[in-house]
Amino acid sequence: MRKNLLLFIAMAFFAVHLSAQKSDANVFGDVQSDGEHVPFANVFVKGTNIGTTTDQTGHYMLVNLPGGKHVLVANFVGYKNHEVEIEVVAGKSIEVNFEIKAEVMRLDEVVVTGTKTFQRQTEAPVIVNVLDSKTIKAVQACNISEGLRFQPGLRVETDCQTCNYTQLRMNGLGGGYSQILINGRPIFSPLIGLYGMEQIPANMVDRIEVVRGGGSALYGSSAIGGTVNVITQMPKNNTYDLSFTSHSINGEAMDNVLNGNISVVSPKRNAGAVIFVNNRNREAYDHVGVTLLPDGSKKTEKDNFSELPQLKNN
Repeated sequence: MRKNLLLFIAMAFFAVHLSAQKSDANVFGDVQSDGEHVPFANVFVKGTNIGTTTDQTGHYMLVNLPGGKHVLVANFVGYKNHEVEIEVVAGKSIEVNFEIKAEVMRLDEVVVTGTKTFQRQTEAPVIVNVLDSKTIKAVQACNISEGLRFQPGLRVETDCQTCNYTQLRMNGLGGGYSQILINGRPIFSPLIGLYGMEQIPANMVDRIEVVRGGGSALYGSSAIGGTVNVITQMPKNNTYDLSFTSHSINGEAMDNVLNGNISVVSPKRNAGAVIFVNNRNREAYDHVGVTLLPDGSKKTEKDNFSELPQLKNN
C-alpha cells in the first residue's frame, strides 16, 4: 500500500511538472537605461528560481512560465531594481519592457598599489588615492600628465620648453624619485618616466592609483617619493567610440586630439581585447613678452622660445 501511494504521488508530481513545462506561456522584452539597451541584465520571477539574462542586444525571453500572477524583476549592478506585475495565461505570449535607472552610490574600491595584491581601499596599510576615468574626462585631460595636476600632494611641472621635460614631483622630491607603473609593472625607468607621462593617453586609463611617501618603497629605490599606478581599461562588452577635441591656446596655437576605443568580448565572455587609438598634434606656443628698452620704454614682442613645445604623439 505504501509503495502504491508513493508511486501515485510521484506520477502526480511528474504530471504537474510536465504540464508546467508545456504551458506555452512566454514573456519577452528588453531592458533599457536612458534609451540604451543594457546587456547581460538579470530578469527573474520574484520568489522563484525562474530567470534569465538579457543578451548582447539587451533583450530577453522567458518560456513556459506557470500560469497566474507574478512579479518580474530586472536588476543590474549599479542600477535600481525595477518590478512589474504580470498575469500569465497559458498559450499566450506577452511583452514586458524594463527601464532601469542608475543608482548613485560609492563602493568600497579595490586597490592594488599599496600591497601589490587586491585589497579594499579601507583595509590598505597605506593611503591610496584613486583618480577614476570620469574625473579625468571632467578636467579635459589629454594624457595622465594633465590629469595628475589636480591630485593633492602632486605637482606636475615642465622645466624645459625645448625638450618638453615634464616631471612629477611628489612630497617635494624630483621626478626621478616618482615611480610610474602600468598595471602594476614598472614600464618606465626613472629617466624615461620624466617623458613618459606625455605618452600615455587619457582614453586608455580606467583609473589611477596614487601612493605618496615612503610607504610605496616596495617598488624599489625609484619610488621613494611615491608611486603612480595607471590601470588600463578592461573589455566588458562590444563597444566602440571615436572622439575629437580641439583646443585653442590664446588664439595663436591649436591642440588637436583624436581618441578612439574599441572593446571586443567573446560570446562566452571568457576572452576579450581593448584597442586604443590616440593622435595628438599640438603647435608650439610662444607667448608675447615685455622687453624693457634702454630709454625706459617697453616693447611687447616674442622671444622665439616656446612656452609650450610642439607635440606630435601617436
